[in-house]
Amino acid sequence: MKYHAPTKKLIIDLDALEYVSLSLLNAMKHIRQSEGLPLEPYKRDCALTDADHAQKNLIDAADRLGIDLGARWGNELDLREPSR
Repeated sequence: MKYHAPTKKLIIDLDALEYVSLSLLNAMKHIRQSEGLPLEPYKRDCALTDADHAQKNLIDAADRLGIDLGARWGNELDLREPSR
């Protein structure tokens, strides 16, 4: 996303947003794999883990960029094959 000062317009590169979306989902996939968590949506049993917090931070970062990854918490996402 770029701001073009002469025209006072925001230029949004959809390919770049798609890349960012896939990169964030891929990072969450690696977090789950490193923690032995399933790639499909799962229920949390207890207090939030480091993996839960890391995934939440990525979702919140995407949200700040205007990207809706489709969930509020990482465990709600299906990361078997990101379709984006």
